[in-house]
Amino acid sequence: MNKKLIFSLAFIAALPAPRPAAAQDESSEFWSFMAEEASNLTVAADKPETVFDSVSNVTVIDRTMIERYNFASVADALETLPGMMVLRTYLLHNLPTIRGALQEHYADKVLVMINNVPMWNAVTGEGDLDRVGIDAVERIEVLLGPASVLYGSNALTGAINIVLREPAGENKSLGLLSGGLGSAAGGYGGNADVSRAGGLYAWKGKKASYTLAADSYNRAQPMFRFRDEARAANAVKEYLNARSFNFTGSRGNDTVLVNVSRGEQNFLGNTITLASGELFSQVREAALASYLHDFAPGWGDLKYTVTYDWQRRNIPRDANDNVRSDIEGARFVNTLSGRRKLGKGFYLEGGGTHEYRHARSYLNYYSNTDVPVWDNSLRDRVSAESSAHSQLGYESGDWKLLAGSRYTHNTGAGDNLSSRVSAVRLFDEGHSLKAMFSQSFRSPTPFERFFKPAPVTVVGNPGLKPEKAETFELSCLASGGRFFGHFTAYHTRYRDSIFRNLGNFTRDGTVYTNINFYANAPAYSSSGVELEGRYESRRTRAFAAATFLRGSRGDEHTIPAPGVFGLTGGSSWNFKYVPAYTVSAGFSRDIGNFYVSSRVTGYGRNRSLRGDIGSQFWADAGAGYKKGAVRHALAVRNLTGRAVMFPEYVRQRVVETVPLYTGRRLEYNFEYRF
Repeated sequence: MNKKLIFSLAFIAALPAPRPAAAQDESSEFWSFMAEEASNLTVAADKPETVFDSVSNVTVIDRTMIERYNFASVADALETLPGMMVLRTYLLHNLPTIRGALQEHYADKVLVMINNVPMWNAVTGEGDLDRVGIDAVERIEVLLGPASVLYGSNALTGAINIVLREPAGENKSLGLLSGGLGSAAGGYGGNADVSRAGGLYAWKGKKASYTLAADSYNRAQPMFRFRDEARAANAVKEYLNARSFNFTGSRGNDTVLVNVSRGEQNFLGNTITLASGELFSQVREAALASYLHDFAPGWGDLKYTVTYDWQRRNIPRDANDNVRSDIEGARFVNTLSGRRKLGKGFYLEGGGTHEYRHARSYLNYYSNTDVPVWDNSLRDRVSAESSAHSQLGYESGDWKLLAGSRYTHNTGAGDNLSSRVSAVRLFDEGHSLKAMFSQSFRSPTPFERFFKPAPVTVVGNPGLKPEKAETFELSCLASGGRFFGHFTAYHTRYRDSIFRNLGNFTRDGTVYTNINFYANAPAYSSSGVELEGRYESRRTRAFAAATFLRGSRGDEHTIPAPGVFGLTGGSSWNFKYVPAYTVSAGFSRDIGNFYVSSRVTGYGRNRSLRGDIGSQFWADAGAGYKKGAVRHALAVRNLTGRAVMFPEYVRQRVVETVPLYTGRRLEYNFEYRF
């Protein structure tokens, strides 16, 4: 840690020193991103704060950045942040991954929220980045590091808050219509798909406001050749379609949020055996309603929130689509939280949450007759999680301190106590140094504990323990003139992480041979450095981000040989599959009414189960024209057209890699504001 501390202090010293207020002019004040967007962050606290004085490690993507770099989705935007990767498994796309802590397609280590309202599947645990279209997003706030003291379970490694758009000031409105086309066959020619379509209208008054948005997003990957677990080579084509409706409205002390979404995507098969070459298609549906009342007492803040989140997922079980699985669950959540000033700079935060979780079904059925085949032991599984938290804080002109804990009781996973301590030294409004310690946990889902498949794919383990993480962080932030810099060094220890093991497993007296089953991993750790820099002038924006991490092999376990094709077995551990570094950079320039932009993302060398994967990168370029109420944008995704591959780290059998990107794609988008 001494070397990290020295480097941190050197980083602050190397950045421009703050100028006296009298010497600052409009061009040298904090650029708009820091002065406006980043002063409204709520991902780490109910009270709006800035990235400089937040007691957590937070970063943000603002609306201007979304438009300048032509981000097509929330997942597309998140890839530009340090510490973030958006990955996929053979079964599911767009999995947010923080600091290299891998998660499979079932289970969520990263909490995803809309306007601070959590959303995730009550049966299998995963969140969904595609429940909000990018045209409806005002900003994306990201908290890096354990967040259970704030949010309870499912925020093991961090949290993402997607904030809906609203007008910039009181008594103003914002309306827009958007649409776009994308090449379907790859390259610069071929058939075209409708890639985006949407509309939004928002109004903001002195005591009331509302936002109404509807979006559709379609992405068709260029065709590629894939070799499945039977070693059959097939030409396949993946797609992702997402549609969403969002409404948020407030009047006086009351706020309502409604989200409805439906998504369709295909994938590489439950056992990655494609047979005829046809991919498997799944449907995801969700509906969320949340109501918040602010009591606004004279002694401080007191808020009550009630949320209902229903999700359904329908997936095929065989190559001919004769058998499908219907997965349905719901969560009902009540939360009361408050904040009271104690005097002399001290304040107290606290509250309680009760969450009722209903795994309604995981039913296999014949698709042509709807006749049930197998209920997978998940019908009407009910659990509850209750928690209470308390935090004591102190604020002065130069210091911000916070310490607190959350006690949680889960009816299936028992008790947990997570704590955090943070200290922030504010040198001025644009320079700060943070030291943080935080703990987190995630309760196993009903799927991980009770799933009993037919045919056998993965077996649930009723004896699973909650997985836990604890992190030490040192973070430095500095802004001067048109520059902003953010440096973080951290060390994380993971305990009882839940993963898919491969081998022999006994449950309820039945012995399963050479199958995947859920298990808790031995403790392992990782250390990392995250760097972020941004620049803004009147016509130019640029950013650069880098993450360097190194993980231990404490969770290493043996993988037996599949027994076919002469393949050997081996060993597996989390950070075997994680690149030692990731980088991202972008540049945007206004030229009159036109603008151009480009960005590049790269992964360092990493490994698959039996081999090595070289370093990889992909680059996007774009240009646009804006005048008055109209904006046109043209973007080329994955300029080189190369396939970008990532290790297949879930099933761990024959297939070594799955594709993140398969080729070049051309997109055109327009927007009309009124």
